[in-house]
Amino acid sequence: MKKWVCTVCGYVYEGEQAPEKCPQCGVPASKFKLQESEGMAWACEHEVGVAQGSPEDIMMDLRANFEGECSEVGMYLAMSRVAHREGYPEIGMYWAKAAFEEAEHAAKFAELLGEVVTSSTKKNLEMRVAAENGATAGKFDLA
Repeated sequence: MKKWVCTVCGYVYEGEQAPEKCPQCGVPASKFKLQESEGMAWACEHEVGVAQGSPEDIMMDLRANFEGECSEVGMYLAMSRVAHREGYPEIGMYWAKAAFEEAEHAAKFAELLGEVVTSSTKKNLEMRVAAENGATAGKFDLA
């Protein structure tokens, strides 16, 4: 028996022909697509470095956005600390939450770029240990 997938809502219908209309969202048979394989296929998968190979102006804009988001994380956490010290815990918590949101944005740009993160947890750990070791030495020298 054939499987037909509604391209609007994802409803799966089994039969020789697509149904006249989707029983879930009501679109016509023309919106159904025959499922070719039995295995699951995702419309989109997360892929680290998917932007690599894009024109340089796009890569520069992606890098600038990544750096901007990272900068905002630091600023918002600093604002959170100030608010807590001044006795405004709710505002401090807001800024901390905003910092996390900006960190999420930065993470997405990092994944798109694939320059500071890889698709390997082992490699990411190795890179960060080396980077943190260098950063610690730099901070010690500064002190």
